[in-house]
Amino acid sequence: MTVSYLVGLDVDSDGAFTDISADVLALEWRLGLAAPDDSAAPPASAAITVRNVSRAYSPEASALPPGTPVRIQSHDGLTTRTHFTGFVSRVEPAPGDQGPRAAVIQALGADAALEQHRIRLPPQINQRADAIISRVLDAVPLRRSVLQGRWLIGRSGNGELGRNTRLPAAPLTRSLQPGLTVFAYVGDTWADGIPADEAIRQVVEAERGRFFFNRAGTAVFFNRHHLLKPGAPAAVFDDDMDHLDYSYGDSTVSRVQVRLTPRRLGADGSLLWALPAPQPVPPGDQPRALVARFRADDERPIGALAISAPVRGVDYSANLAPDGSGADVTRQVDVIVRAAGFSAATLEIRNRSRLPVYLYLQLRGTPLYRSDPLTVEQTSPYALAVYGLRTLAFDLPALDAVEQADRLARYELARRKTPRGTVRTLTLAGPAHEAQILARTLFDRITVRETQTGHVADYFIVAETHRVDLGGARHRVTWTLESVRAGAFWLLRGSRLRRDTVVAY
Repeated sequence: MTVSYLVGLDVDSDGAFTDISADVLALEWRLGLAAPDDSAAPPASAAITVRNVSRAYSPEASALPPGTPVRIQSHDGLTTRTHFTGFVSRVEPAPGDQGPRAAVIQALGADAALEQHRIRLPPQINQRADAIISRVLDAVPLRRSVLQGRWLIGRSGNGELGRNTRLPAAPLTRSLQPGLTVFAYVGDTWADGIPADEAIRQVVEAERGRFFFNRAGTAVFFNRHHLLKPGAPAAVFDDDMDHLDYSYGDSTVSRVQVRLTPRRLGADGSLLWALPAPQPVPPGDQPRALVARFRADDERPIGALAISAPVRGVDYSANLAPDGSGADVTRQVDVIVRAAGFSAATLEIRNRSRLPVYLYLQLRGTPLYRSDPLTVEQTSPYALAVYGLRTLAFDLPALDAVEQADRLARYELARRKTPRGTVRTLTLAGPAHEAQILARTLFDRITVRETQTGHVADYFIVAETHRVDLGGARHRVTWTLESVRAGAFWLLRGSRLRRDTVVAY
């Protein structure tokens, strides 16, 4: 089987990729989780080494700006597969006309933007993980792959009135399974904002599900039962892999601790926030923005299920003197809530007078107080006595109920209390394994058999790291693997409770 590798750059962001495969010297890319049993994946990444004799990849000589869409594909004579989609993050040309005259195009997946943007959301009350993830993705201004025909001020060809004034479509496709846990409150612990990837991680980890971006750049969420369902392996590797990273017993746990954060509601009309001292506000038609982080009397952060509109003369007043001894100019000052989050609000303040004023301001509403965190613990006496103390701890601010935390602790202990051999990584090299290297991807199920260790088990591929060199003649992949434990848990209409399974969380 002859495989060709196709690398494209969409320099005009119009959906049409320019093929640069003839210039490519080597390819590397990675997708998936950082480690087995992780809940959310880091951004996908790629490094494309190209010839640069003509300086076509020297950005100051030939435009190749950050944000340019990039795609890596393969073609085996029958099937074209997409392996990576993302955007150029930077270009690293080698200097000197007597040097290698090459460049490395560094690229990141669309999910990289989730690390860069801090968000806060309106109150998320009694919501499942998929709904919260969707709202987080909607709140992040992700880069669209195609800009042509979209309204974009400041970019030639995208801002002409009446010609291309359509608003951008959704920035990415998503495939989100319904979550299984109903979270009473999410977002009240985010202060004035947290990175979007951390917001997603909090709910996915509490759900014990998985969130990642696949080869096509689709955002994918699996609930915690997805990987417990029975299934047949897509491939079997029987003593024919190039390398295995194998160990026995390193994932054994005898105690699981789950830290949760109980909440309680306060009374309507309670104080959510107040300026600690009068603040000067200059005059002018340009409004000033102020972020109010909700705090209790003891300065502990709180949430707000509802925020009352500031009432002039009651919630705020303005004076020409900082001590309140000057003229009252409250009627010439406007304060509105521009954006109300669960943990903070953005206020818009406008001073319509011609003089600087000193503002007294507070916000009222319905507070959601956080109690001191609690830790729920489950221990296997047998595992503790035989294998020693091995603790697995979770800090899950999205959980607020002891019952939820207890079920999660029991579930995780049942998964890990018995020692077993595990394969952490498996490496393959073509051409003998070329078909599987190209076809197998994230969360495909495989069987591994290895005679020397006596190990036979099924695994999910949870990460894939590829390197292609020698003009495409050599393709090497390392898969990060996670043990399949589906047979140990009882699901409705799936197995015999208490005979060969325990209840899944």
